[in-house]
Amino acid sequence: MDERAAKAVKENMKIVIVGGGYGGAYLGYKIIKENLCKVTVIDPKDGMFHNVGALRTLVEKSYENKLFVPYDQFLGKSFLRQSVKAINTKSKFVTLDDNTVVSYTHLVIASGCNSPFPGGIADMNDIKEALKCYDEMREGLMKSKRVIVVGGGAVGVELVGEIKTDFPSKEVTLIHSRHYLTSERGNESYQSNLLEVLQKKQINLHLGEKVVNLNDLRLNKYVEGQKVKTEKRELECDMVVACIGTTANNAFFKDELGSALNDSGLLSVNSFLQVNGHEDVFAIGAINNVPEEKMAYTAKLQADQLFANWLAGKNKWEPYKTGAFVMIVPIGRDSGVGLFQGQILDSASVSSMKGQDLFADRIWGDLGLTPPN
Repeated sequence: MDERAAKAVKENMKIVIVGGGYGGAYLGYKIIKENLCKVTVIDPKDGMFHNVGALRTLVEKSYENKLFVPYDQFLGKSFLRQSVKAINTKSKFVTLDDNTVVSYTHLVIASGCNSPFPGGIADMNDIKEALKCYDEMREGLMKSKRVIVVGGGAVGVELVGEIKTDFPSKEVTLIHSRHYLTSERGNESYQSNLLEVLQKKQINLHLGEKVVNLNDLRLNKYVEGQKVKTEKRELECDMVVACIGTTANNAFFKDELGSALNDSGLLSVNSFLQVNGHEDVFAIGAINNVPEEKMAYTAKLQADQLFANWLAGKNKWEPYKTGAFVMIVPIGRDSGVGLFQGQILDSASVSSMKGQDLFADRIWGDLGLTPPN
């Protein structure tokens, strides 16, 4: 990495970013690249988890090589592998698990939300441990003849697509408690196209049904003959995957920023992405309450706006404008449905835009790197 010796643009700024997901990692890299000021990115993992591609790893082992982007390759000495256990906004420092303190002039909280495996890796901070879990689940998936996925958000829909595309002989069923898939912001045409593609793949759909015995089931494991019960039916399968429930990663700042938390545990921010009541604390990505889809694309937009404002100076700050509603849902490599600026994207477009590599080239490229083959 090019560690610049030249003077920083803002010599008096010292930015600490807590969380190295899509928004935090990209913001840290951009600050270094443009030599804005001193920056420290703190994350307990040693690589940025490319969760958009996580499900492909279950059917294609070689995708593991693209799943984690090593922090040291694009952040260099500005990366600190640690967990933050507390923040102090009055004295402007964060406290790490080993009781070390890191001071700041500007704090960015980009800690995101935890999603259940396999769409997320929860509290797994060791890459080898995470990859071992994907390997074990892949082995179980190979043995399973009948797979049930619970949850029809984007993760659940994409997962049934990945499985059915690579293993067309398996019986794949999606159960969802609501009557719409992926997002209620998707229009009627989007929803009908999505249903059509799933049905063409011969994926069984049970919408408007809630699984009532989820806590009694063994998830992500090969267990022949497990019975999944909804209010309307009982289904037998060999593997159950739950793609429901995300929790805000807010434990380390709850005490200090409790008054800014909304009912979902997210940080309330103003139009400049400042946490309510705190001029020098910002929040980007899935951890804030900006009313837009929580995606890599929107996290990057927020990071770009934050950087532009710091570079311009406070008198020239521009408010963040929410990104256009975009939903691109691949159903395997070869099909899917998208919605962009009100226009439906067909399977060929979705496959070309996202389905083939699940944005690996773009995500690695945004960080100045090329993904491994």
